Formats: sequence, C-alpha cells, structure tokens
Amino acid sequence: MNFSMFCALNASKFPKREFLIESYPSRGLRRGIDWKEFNDQTNKLANYMVKECGIKKGDIVLQLMMNSTEWYAVYMAILKTGATVTPLNFRFATNDIKYAADVVKSKVFILDDAFVPRVEPIIKEMDYLKRYICVGNNVPSNMISYTEIMDRGDKSEVLIETEDDDMAELMFTSGTTGAPKPVCHTHKTLFYIGIGNGLTFGEGYESVYIAPHPFYHSGSLFFSFPCYMAAGKVLITQDLQPQALIQSIAEEKATGGWISVPIWSDIINMIKAGSIKIDGYDFSNLRYIAMGAQPVPSILLEDSKKVFPGLKMINTYGITEGGGGNTITLYDEDVLKKSGAIGQPGPFMEAKIVDDKGKTLPPGKVGELLLKGPRLMKEYAYNPEMTARTITDGWLHTGDLAYTDEDGFFFFADRSKDLIIRGGENIFPAEIENILRKHPKIQDIAAIGYPHPRLVEITMVIIQLKPGEIMKEEEVIEFCKEKGLAKYKWPEKIVYANVPRNPAGKIEKPKLREIYVKPAKEAMEKE
Repeated sequence: MNFSMFCALNASKFPKREFLIESYPSRGLRRGIDWKEFNDQTNKLANYMVKECGIKKGDIVLQLMMNSTEWYAVYMAILKTGATVTPLNFRFATNDIKYAADVVKSKVFILDDAFVPRVEPIIKEMDYLKRYICVGNNVPSNMISYTEIMDRGDKSEVLIETEDDDMAELMFTSGTTGAPKPVCHTHKTLFYIGIGNGLTFGEGYESVYIAPHPFYHSGSLFFSFPCYMAAGKVLITQDLQPQALIQSIAEEKATGGWISVPIWSDIINMIKAGSIKIDGYDFSNLRYIAMGAQPVPSILLEDSKKVFPGLKMINTYGITEGGGGNTITLYDEDVLKKSGAIGQPGPFMEAKIVDDKGKTLPPGKVGELLLKGPRLMKEYAYNPEMTARTITDGWLHTGDLAYTDEDGFFFFADRSKDLIIRGGENIFPAEIENILRKHPKIQDIAAIGYPHPRLVEITMVIIQLKPGEIMKEEEVIEFCKEKGLAKYKWPEKIVYANVPRNPAGKIEKPKLREIYVKPAKEAMEKE
C-alpha cells in the first residue's frame, strides 16, 4: 500500500469537490483547490522528480515550507514516487536544517522562497543534494521553479507500489539530551493514524477540518488524514489572530479541529472580554475542538463550555513516536468530570504504567507511560540502539510519567526528561545550555521551563557568571542569535545566580524548579 493512493482515488470519484482551502480573512484572501487539481499537481511534481531528478523508491526528499495547498501537494507527490518525505520544522535555523540534511542525505530539497536565505549559506556543504525546487516567485538561478513544473509538467498518473512497512515519512522530533531525532512512520502507520483519528473525531466526507498549526508537526497533519482519506475538506487557516480565526471557522462551516492551548485561550478570553462578538457568526456546523500537545487548564475547558454551550471539548495526548495526538483521548463527556486526566487509549491502542523494572503498576502509582498499537513509529531512523531502548516487546517507552485511577483513566504526572514545551513546540534545554556555555563571561548555565499563562512554558536560564563579570540580558539574546539558535528557543526569563550541581556533576534542576518555578506557579494560580 502507498498512502498517497487516496489522491487518485478521490480525484476519480469527486474531481470537482473542493479539498484544500486557504483562508486569510484579514487580507480578504481565499484560495481553494479541488481533487482533480490537487491530484494533477501531485502527478506533475512526482513525474518531474522521477524523470528529471532520478528519485526512486527508498530515496529521501526534504521539504521546508509554510502551510499551504502546495505543502500538501508536495508531501503526497513525494510519497507517490515511493520516496520518503521529510518535512522540516519551518522554525529551524540554518544549523538545524544542515543537521537534518546530513542525517538523511537527501537528493532533492523542496522549499519555499522565504527559506532560501537560511539554506543558501550551506548549499556547498551539502554536496549530496542534487536538485533544489523552489516554491514562490523569488526563485534563485541555482534552483528549479515549482511554478514552471506546474505550468509544463506531465500530469499522467504516478503511484510507485510500496510495502506496508516501507518508510513513508521521517519527522524530526526534539528530545532533551541531543539533536532532533528522525522518527520513521511507514505507509501502514500513516493509514492507521488516519483511521484512528477518524474514528475518534467522527471525521470523514462531510468534515471541514481546521488546520491552524504547522503540517511539519504531527498534530495538524495527522489529524487531517481522515479528510484526506475520505474526501472531506481541510481548512488551512493562514491568519491565527483570534478574530480572523473565528471568522474562518464560521465562514467555511468548519466541523472541528485541533487548536493549541494558547490560541484557543486567546479566543475564549477575547470573547469573554467582549473584544470578539460572536453573535453574528454561524457556528452550527462546529461539533468539537480538540486540544493537547501540552497540559490543558481545567478553567479553559470550563470557560469553553460556557462560551460555546453545545461544543464538544476533547483533550488529546500523544507523541510523534506514538502516532501523534489521540493515542490517548479524553472525550467531551469526561473533560469536566475527570479534571486533569488525559483520557483512555484510542482506537487500536493500548497503554500501561510501569515501574523502572517494567512491572505494571496499580492505580494511583506513578510510573512511565508505555504505548502499544499499529500507530507506533517503526524506528528512529539510522539509530537501532535508541530504537531498541525505546521499543521493547512492542511497547513504546514515552519517557512521560503518568498514573491511572480506579476507572482506568490516565493522568499525566510529569516529564521524566527536562523537555520544555512552549506553546506546543518542543525545546530541549541541553542545546541552549551548550550554546550559552560558550560565552566568555559565563561559567555555568541551566535551562528550565518557566510557567507562562498563555504558552504554558517558556525558557528560563539561570546563568552563573565568571568572577567579576557583568552581563546584560541583551547580550544573552544576541549571543543566541549569533550562534544560530532558532528564535522560539531563546530564553525569555533570565536570572543570574549560582547553578547547583550534585557530586556527580549533574545540574540539580529539581532545586532550581523549587526556587523559581514553584513560587511562579503558585502565584499564577492565585491570579
């Protein structure tokens, strides 16, 4: 099975039915594409990659683009060739892009023209890359125009047969102790992800799925698969300002979608404050809103119910390795009754809590959360040792600490690692620490997550200066910028103090959290 097969299937059945919609209300822009147009675009690009670039089954193609109808077409076109698609985080700095490219040794790189300035400085260092295809109006002379391929391309059908277990996608996910890891999903796991999400949300032909978040993330992309498979519609919201997003949802008659905590919180708070008037909008088609990727405050769920009385609120848990969100789901009927829960395993999935010896723990006991089912990744590509540590006897070790109650509901306890999740985006402290430790004025450094009312967590750094040194916060940020650290990873709270370490030399982050994080959380809860 090749997961891209639904392009031709749906185009043959519903050629004029709209599939992808780009909505940008604040600019008065709307762009839609039907199934025939979409399938033609995927074929033109797939034919070009096969005939002109020599792409074949087993090759890897890099993708660095903002959300758009072209993003989806490029993703499926790569799968049509039998190659593996590797969508990169558009927040990646030049160093991150180079790292990912070195790992996969891709032959072809497809990118938006906005990312050319990040890629051009490293082109000479990536001699394994033979072709660059650029999407947009500003195409450098050393790259191929995507528009020209669309204008003159061969739209004859392409679908290279693949095995269920063949590598379909490599999705780089961040950890806490090193560089991003390439998570391998197969054509079979993508299929089960799509079916599982469809069963969870009731998505299909009649759905208009809201996709406000980056497709490189397993959230919006994986949640959109039921509509892709069943010929529903995917609403790509280009404007995330609360007023514009609400307008898109109403005008396009959206049925539901996954929206991050910060964005949905902004919407609800502005409606409560009267900044957004919803009386003139028709939300009769909107059935549910799902949230996840970070802890969901109970007050937000309660307020959502008051603002939209008939709207179902769903809390989802998942990690990229486990097939994204909805691996564990808390349905609307339980979101207020089971405050703090992440839910129960979704379709096809199993979960359990174990101690450090792998023994299943009884309700109320905190241990590591393990997952099992057909949505799990195949492996960490090129890293059999890490794969073997992560998947044992078919169970995926999430690295997250959790517990169950007597009713079988799972509750998230804490992260066994030091991962910072800023607005749903993973940040690993070691990268920040390794960069700032190089500054001549800094003797020691620790990075931790600091509570934030909207983003849930931001990066805080505790800097221990060398004797006699004075350092301004602006110097810290400038150094991060100079070293190529992506902006969303920059420290947003900086303090100067001693960094405690234990006798083994490890930073005692629990002490730092007790000093800085605990009082901040308590103060925030009183507000």
